[in-house]
Amino acid sequence: MRLLLFPVLLTALTACVSTRKQIERAATYEREAMHQEAYAIYADTYTRKHKSVEAHAGMQRTAQALLDRMIDRVSAAYLLHDLATGDQERRRAMDHKDAMARKGFELQWDPSLDGKRAEAVSYEADRLFASAESAFREDRFSEAEERAMQCIRLAPNRRDAEHLAKLARLEPVYREAVRAQELGLWREAFRKFDQVSKQDPAHKDCMIRLNACKEKAAYSVAYVPLVNRSLMLVNLDKQTISGQLDAQFAANVKAELLELRDPLIMLVDRDNTDQLLAEQQRQMSGVYDDRYVAEAGKLMGARFVLTGKILRYDDVLRKEIEVQVQLIDAESGRVHMAEIVRVHKQEIARGAPRAQLLERAAKRTALRLADFDPAAR
Repeated sequence: MRLLLFPVLLTALTACVSTRKQIERAATYEREAMHQEAYAIYADTYTRKHKSVEAHAGMQRTAQALLDRMIDRVSAAYLLHDLATGDQERRRAMDHKDAMARKGFELQWDPSLDGKRAEAVSYEADRLFASAESAFREDRFSEAEERAMQCIRLAPNRRDAEHLAKLARLEPVYREAVRAQELGLWREAFRKFDQVSKQDPAHKDCMIRLNACKEKAAYSVAYVPLVNRSLMLVNLDKQTISGQLDAQFAANVKAELLELRDPLIMLVDRDNTDQLLAEQQRQMSGVYDDRYVAEAGKLMGARFVLTGKILRYDDVLRKEIEVQVQLIDAESGRVHMAEIVRVHKQEIARGAPRAQLLERAAKRTALRLADFDPAAR
């Protein structure tokens, strides 16, 4: 029996000696500040000998020492105002702390890091703002805006950075507007000044220029339908529809002009328009004719007259509409725009084609005025 117990005792004694040597070796590394190596040995010893309190305590000490070293690097970076390096080292320290927490070790964190980081953030925000100001003074507006936005991301309460970012964003637009105004491109100038004024209502010079451009670019327009006596009409009931198309199309065009919500376009559609046009129609022997459009515009008090003459209409076979559109100066009779608006069946959905054809053609007709500048040469 004694012979059987001897190998067991010998094995246990050898294991104890081996564990003791591992602990001593880890302690040596720990004294020499080789904490990563010491932790690895303590952890290995603890894994092989689960109840080693000494190994467990060594793991706790070396893990904390590793964290302290990381915290020192974080603190040093923040004190040098190196925010990027400090945040990078901080993330590593936090990852280490979290990893140890999952293993049951509660490590101590340095609460003063938050204050040091706040100082580094403030310094970096000031640096970015100064860089943004310099870029703005040198007309590098995109760079100025980006630097200002970086400053805001670090310090959301920096109102000066918000203002600078807005200036950097709007200044190029403002200069483009001034250039357009100098070239007499009043509509283009108005649009850009309007863009600036909506984002910076306090910009007095912009508002003055905006109103000046509006006076130049704004104009009144009336829609006058031109009856086409030779209209190519394909419809199941020609007699019923032929007298309605022009009226329906005119109503749609007026609606679409209003839908543009363009502050430079003033649609003339007064209560006495029908009477004025009726007189014109009487003088024209019952039809509207483009020779009399300018005179009709004068009677209606419009500077320009938009006309639409339906050349082709088919809501049965080809399902298409073709309209001749013109914009005429009521004073001089000059034609500023003349083109054909077409809508095909591929562009409409299922259902009654008549309304869709008229609506789409009217929308395209109205959109022709969206870029018209009466002062442009």
